[in-house]
Amino acid sequence: MNLNHNQDAAPCKNMEAILQQVADGSATGIKKFYAVAHASRCHKCGNFLERLRITLDVLRESKNRTNAAPQDAIARLRSQISNLEQP
Repeated sequence: MNLNHNQDAAPCKNMEAILQQVADGSATGIKKFYAVAHASRCHKCGNFLERLRITLDVLRESKNRTNAAPQDAIARLRSQISNLEQP
């Protein structure tokens, strides 16, 4: 997909939900075909779909990390914050 023009432009009206379904894999059949065909010709929708796919990939990757924070990390962080708040 060729990213060009204003990369932060919103997708076409009425296409955002369909493009989200394409990105998360829930769109099928003619709906998927139409959305992908449209995104290949429309720079706004093409850029939106590509950014959304990248975002979802990063979120999935971070969810699957094995080196996630320990269970007690939030408690320790709250403790440190409360220590900073005390005079």
